[in-house]
Amino acid sequence: MQAGVNRGTVIAGIAIGAAFVYFAISIAVLPSAYIPSLAPPKPAPIVTDVSILPSNATQIGNSFALRVNATNQGDHADRQMVSIAFPNLTRTDGVVAVLKSNFKQSPTFIKAGKEIGSGYAGTEQIIKSQYASVEVFSSPWQKGESFSITLSVKPTQEGRFVFLVKAIGFPHNGDQAHWPRGGTLDHQSEYVSVYSVNVIKA
Repeated sequence: MQAGVNRGTVIAGIAIGAAFVYFAISIAVLPSAYIPSLAPPKPAPIVTDVSILPSNATQIGNSFALRVNATNQGDHADRQMVSIAFPNLTRTDGVVAVLKSNFKQSPTFIKAGKEIGSGYAGTEQIIKSQYASVEVFSSPWQKGESFSITLSVKPTQEGRFVFLVKAIGFPHNGDQAHWPRGGTLDHQSEYVSVYSVNVIKA
């Protein structure tokens, strides 16, 4: 009888010890192993090329080609956007056309007055666009993937024709999730890189 009691005590002790070890592992080891997979991804978009042809000037009535290429250098993005805006224009009709794009989603043309997001908060902060732009997305956008768009642009007025380029990754969870990371703010309170073409008389 005593042997049976001792055997039961030993088995109970082993079970309690095993349970203790299991809970210790689950508290101390497993969370740290799973933290990387539970943390939200951190996309890091970067515009790697902005090409203008001709490079310095164009005559009124003539078109120039504008190519923008972007890459994700961070974690995968649920969605990543490239925006090309034209402060000289209120609409793109007859001035801007898509020549080529390999983005996963079709380009969206935005005219002045359209409701758009701002401050990297998407539709949580809505403003009205002050000028025309073209936005193009890839969803999802994996780490290391690159996409490009080429536009045909035909300015109608003489002078400095300006365009603004930016890229934003979602989830937007830090400065790494937008390009550029500083400098000029646009009408959406988001950073842009500024480019221009000198338009001359024919």
